Amino acid sequence: MNDWEAFLGQARWFAGKGLGGRISAVSTMPWYTPAGTWPAVRSELVTVSYPDAHAETYHLLVAHRPVGTSSGAPVITALDDPELGPLEVVDAPADPESMRALVAALLDSPTMTWSDPTAVDPGARMKMFTGEQSNTTVMVGDGVLFKVFRKVEPGRNLDIEVLAALNDSPATPALYGAWSAAGFDLGYFCERVAGAEDAWEWAKASASTFADIREECTALGVALREVHDQLRVAVGTGSASGSTLADTMIQRLDVACVAAPPLVPLRDSLVRSFEGLRGHTLETQRIHGDFHLGQCLLSPRGWSIIDFEGEPMKTVAERREFDSRWRDVAGMLRSFDYARTACPDPTAPEALAWASANGEAFLAGYCGDDRPPEDLLRAYITDKAIYEVVYEVRNRPGWTQIPLQAVQDEAKRMNHPVDLSKEL
Repeated sequence: MNDWEAFLGQARWFAGKGLGGRISAVSTMPWYTPAGTWPAVRSELVTVSYPDAHAETYHLLVAHRPVGTSSGAPVITALDDPELGPLEVVDAPADPESMRALVAALLDSPTMTWSDPTAVDPGARMKMFTGEQSNTTVMVGDGVLFKVFRKVEPGRNLDIEVLAALNDSPATPALYGAWSAAGFDLGYFCERVAGAEDAWEWAKASASTFADIREECTALGVALREVHDQLRVAVGTGSASGSTLADTMIQRLDVACVAAPPLVPLRDSLVRSFEGLRGHTLETQRIHGDFHLGQCLLSPRGWSIIDFEGEPMKTVAERREFDSRWRDVAGMLRSFDYARTACPDPTAPEALAWASANGEAFLAGYCGDDRPPEDLLRAYITDKAIYEVVYEVRNRPGWTQIPLQAVQDEAKRMNHPVDLSKEL
């Protein structure tokens, strides 16, 4: 499996980069496509084991084709089948012909649970998105997205679970069908929102010219609040101790300090920031869990919120746990800070003012005058920025300074307290 290990090592969605993981087991599933037809497509679940003894399961969607018949997808490995002869193996989502064969097979497959199979045309044009994702998404024609999960865990995937709960919401795409096998959710088909623009690209373009987008940011806050309200009704609520949350955030900080040494000298100051949570009782519920501009679409019908799987570095059980809705709010505020990097000078007062104004507009849309306690929101913002530092160190070292600056600012604030009413 050395060829597949090399493939994983460069895959955007592989979470184990730089951790010394090796493929220790492979479980092949039955072919989805009919026997004797090409390309032949199936799922393979591979176990990646790491030196610290933990393991992860990844979904490889593979297509086998006779040598020389690939329609342009890079060949990952080759094999010589005793009955079929020389074959080449490709990552199926990158091969449109393989995806058409797979989609046609899934329409009548027991691995699918459909709510609207008529929305999916197996003869449509197939195009894999190449942007930064923790999974793989293929466009099926103009109106459908086929999302293939990559890092998988047993049981119901949160994205499917939440989209099903919100299937009548104007702020989320319609769910057409869920794909499951061997105890794992492998993907789903959903609506592609017509005329949608990626909010991250839209925000960066706006930042580059200091465009006034406060009205849209206010509407995004309203959309998130509507989604939270619907989830509260559909799934219920709970409560959590602020002291317990402080302990959890401090534990995460200590783990992060090991993965990202620049955090070490800031550790004690950041602990003081989290200590402000003690004494609070938080209402908790199902939330998005990884909310930022890249999880939003802006279209003529308004805002759509997507990708409800939560933070990819957490287990499904951890992501399924109820949390405060202020975690999602903090994630979006951090995202505006990232977007200002597209300003001509991201450190200029105009860039800082642009990001601050949009964050304030978003908060106004989400909560109006009913603001959370300042130490609560700041703790969530800092916790998110620490997570981002670790992510960037592992995946995009050149971006590390973006969240690290926010963490340094919070540490400085804790060493030199100011009037919080003048901030945010």
